[in-house]
Amino acid sequence: MRPARKRAEAASALACALLTLAAGRAGAALDTREEKEEKPVESPRDGQADFDFVIGSWTVHNRRLRHPLTGFDSWNEFEATSVARKIWGGLANMDEYEGDSPSGRIRGMTLRLYDPKAHQWRLYWSNAANGRLDTPMVGEFKDGRGEFYDQETWEGRSIYVRFIWSGITPTSCHWEQAFSADGGRTWETNWTMDFTRAVTVLELRQYTLHPGARDTLVDLFDAHFVESQEALGMRVFGQFRDTGNVDRFVWIRGFEDMASRRKALEAFYTGPVWVQHRAGANATMVDSDNVLLLRPAGESAGFALDTQARPGIGAPEVPGGVVVATLHYFERPVEASFLSWFESEVHPVLARAGASVLARFVTEPAPNTFPRLPVREGENVFVWFAAYPDAEAHGAFLRRLEQLPEWATRLGPRLRSMTKGEPERLVLAPTRRSALRFRSGRS
Repeated sequence: MRPARKRAEAASALACALLTLAAGRAGAALDTREEKEEKPVESPRDGQADFDFVIGSWTVHNRRLRHPLTGFDSWNEFEATSVARKIWGGLANMDEYEGDSPSGRIRGMTLRLYDPKAHQWRLYWSNAANGRLDTPMVGEFKDGRGEFYDQETWEGRSIYVRFIWSGITPTSCHWEQAFSADGGRTWETNWTMDFTRAVTVLELRQYTLHPGARDTLVDLFDAHFVESQEALGMRVFGQFRDTGNVDRFVWIRGFEDMASRRKALEAFYTGPVWVQHRAGANATMVDSDNVLLLRPAGESAGFALDTQARPGIGAPEVPGGVVVATLHYFERPVEASFLSWFESEVHPVLARAGASVLARFVTEPAPNTFPRLPVREGENVFVWFAAYPDAEAHGAFLRRLEQLPEWATRLGPRLRSMTKGEPERLVLAPTRRSALRFRSGRS
């Protein structure tokens, strides 16, 4: 076995060769003249910050080919989490990955090292199942796309392996792995990961508006306040007309954590988009202080939602059904025992009555670190969200629920004994560009 340094040098040479091969193929037909114009020599770019986008916490949707290089097109899909942090002042970073695949739990780690002389990265993957660093993938970023290569043995065959990072935004990115068994002429993608930045803090915002002003705010919001917030790392999950109050606008946004929330809000509310449109937005509002600060009620309790798939500006109106937020109020902070009881006993009964529960949240107890935007203090709530084809379907769900014996005689009375009064229900109609909406076959 070659020493690690020799393997790294070989991998680097392979990466350079493959990148050069790709560039050569792309440009082979561009200029066949004997005399070529001299071009200025560009200085190598400093790529030390190339992986800054991956720092933080992520949820990861995986698609993995079951049998690579066999021609058998069958994939497994599963969810995972990833947490990355910088080391050595940014010359390196490391992430920890955990996912439950159909073939078993995967616990992995990637160590990424930047070589400032070669202006390249070396990526070392390690799986807890074998406890060693694999052969490094070597490569670099160009125009927002990263390509990395190595040569390995796969089930007795010598192959090339390629990683690609692409689609990088403040809240999402895409990774894929491909194998080549013919020297890089053709590639078969066998594993993709779609990363969505994890949300641990959520705002449920209810605005009371001047009579007749709601559509003005909806149009302003959909046109100007979605992408401008997400560009700063926020997630705008949904914006709605409250079907029970013609003068109420409700919207939901999320943040990676409280520190990220403060930084993003400071940037947005002093930034050019809000400065330009704040007068028009504020003119529609009577009150904007009805805000609950929430956090997911468990490891996988938040919204599993790709906000990048929302309808675009100017897209035709698509029926979005209704999204219903059910709020239960408590005298004291919601205890873990209640959340366990809800998941094990209440959730299955809600599903049997026809509710597809999308997410569950409880009050975020941390102090509001951006007092310019007040939140409701001293509240103890548990909120669950579901989506239905229309308000009538939600009403039918409530009737079916009350008719189930286990709800009528046991679960319903127990829930009411734990909480303060009847639950508050917000029946919300998504706006044209809301990402959170009812989708046929899934929500």
